[in-house]
Amino acid sequence: MLWFVLACVSFVLAIFVPVIFLIPAVIFAVLWYFQAFRSDIEYEYTYYDGEFRFAKIKAKRKRKGLGRVSMEDVLTIAPKGERSVYKYENDKNLPYKDLTSGEAGAKIYELIFKGEKGINRYEFEPDEDMLDEVMVKYPRMVIK
Repeated sequence: MLWFVLACVSFVLAIFVPVIFLIPAVIFAVLWYFQAFRSDIEYEYTYYDGEFRFAKIKAKRKRKGLGRVSMEDVLTIAPKGERSVYKYENDKNLPYKDLTSGEAGAKIYELIFKGEKGINRYEFEPDEDMLDEVMVKYPRMVIK
């Protein structure tokens, strides 16, 4: 809202003194546009038929698939910081995707799997129901 208010005030002041206030008005308007409409990103996690599917949704309109992971390729699913995934978290050469909301207090899990180019790591925020469904068929892969 701050960028929007600054843009409006600058446009009104640009009517009287266009030399000074027109450029800041345009800059504030562009900042407001990108922050309000382009930064609204959500992630969707789906578990169906032994496969995780990940997607990114921008501004509640555009949906883009980020990848699929078969449970046959999964090594483990564990909370971030768990001893079993500690070596993967500290490996800087390991391909990594952050698919979390960034909210404080969110329960983040690590999905470690074998990809086309070796071992990969995804961070995501599954709910308890999703983890329970995975544990029905693959109880040894999930650590709660």
